[in-house]
Amino acid sequence: MKASGGAFQAFSINAGATIQGMSQSAPQRGSHLPFIARTLMPREIAANATMALTLGSIEGGLVGVVVKTQFAGTADPVWVNLAVATVAGAPAFANLASLSISQLAEGRDKTAWVSILQALTAFFCMAMALVPTSAWGLVAVTGLMVGARLSWAGVITLRSAIWRANFPRHVRGQITGRITVIYSLIIAISAGLTGLLMNHWPEVWRITFPIAGAMGLVAAWRYQRMRIRLGARLRQQERRQAANRAGGQLRQSIDILKTDHWYRRYMLTMFAFGSGNLMVIALLVVLLTEQFGVSRFSQVMITTTLPLLCLSVFTPIWARRLDAVHILDYRAKQAWTFVLAVGLFAASAVFDWIAGFWVGALALGAAFAGGKLGWNLGHNDFASDEQSTVYMGIHVTLTGLRGLIAPLTGVLVYQQLEAMAEGWGRFVLLFPLTLTLGGAITFVVLARWRRRELSPMGADQAQ
Repeated sequence: MKASGGAFQAFSINAGATIQGMSQSAPQRGSHLPFIARTLMPREIAANATMALTLGSIEGGLVGVVVKTQFAGTADPVWVNLAVATVAGAPAFANLASLSISQLAEGRDKTAWVSILQALTAFFCMAMALVPTSAWGLVAVTGLMVGARLSWAGVITLRSAIWRANFPRHVRGQITGRITVIYSLIIAISAGLTGLLMNHWPEVWRITFPIAGAMGLVAAWRYQRMRIRLGARLRQQERRQAANRAGGQLRQSIDILKTDHWYRRYMLTMFAFGSGNLMVIALLVVLLTEQFGVSRFSQVMITTTLPLLCLSVFTPIWARRLDAVHILDYRAKQAWTFVLAVGLFAASAVFDWIAGFWVGALALGAAFAGGKLGWNLGHNDFASDEQSTVYMGIHVTLTGLRGLIAPLTGVLVYQQLEAMAEGWGRFVLLFPLTLTLGGAITFVVLARWRRRELSPMGADQAQ
């Protein structure tokens, strides 16, 4: 326990040093930011870095490995695999609550809401360590993971509006990228440490999760100091919008999808493309355990740590691209990194190439780097300031829907293949590869269509 605590303390010290260094080495264009943006960026980075220790413990890949290895004998293997799919998909399907949270926080102090939701995330993380190793414990740890990710989904939705208000469009991607790099590194290191310790002490997560949750409470307390540029005016705009709106945000969301045809096309393509991506982690945990007998540490490295470390390297590259072009032009190129990653995983499973899983993990990190930026900021290329939260709510709610369906569907397909013939489950990754490939091709087509609708001058600028 002292070793675990010392490691987490070391992470906190290193994170603080990194935060200070990155804040001091802000690019020269930071001088063009409004004063409040220059003031709040270091606070945002510091708060996210502290919260990252909690998020490292509720990463879908890590919790999936915990469920698969620690609760394997507590229920039928099919139910255990479905629980793996549920916890692996929880970061995505928890977003189903985003529209509701967005509506509750509309016209209110979003920093206060974010602080409360961060605290709830931390409490759920700490409670996971208390569940017994039994069938009921399997249900409980799955439910607590869902609760933690539901709370964090609310943070993501409201934080997007805060970032839009505080950071100008032309540098928003780079600022978001800097934040993403910091907390991704901390998540990767903390999750990797837990995975390494699990090789020697399988139940070490019962120690590391409460420590991580305590750090989340610290982050929630610190976030209360965050401010929103022109926050009073933004709250007034949201109240007027709510007063003039017929029905709730669900009705407004449906109207937006009816009238904004480009956003509708973007969301439909993201649904197919993202469904393929969201199947992968759960299937990797099942395949690496049942088909290849890979160690806990290797599973955590492949599904969580390596992708997040690689994400930190590629995020600044994708951030510059996102700041320069429309989201459709951005996705038309970025989507192919996901095709590469899933293709490597599929080939590794089919041809029994263990090293290929590690290479695929690196490619997945490069894909996640661009994907997270596009996911957090892409809706802003369609939305006005006062509608930004609703547009983001639509996006994350549809992400939640596919996050609920896709991992469970992938595991059920795996079980069906195994029922047909032992070992056929290795071919299951061809399913998400097909969806991801189809989505990437569609993004290329949509980007070309959009450029054709622009004037000749606008088309040149889009390229």
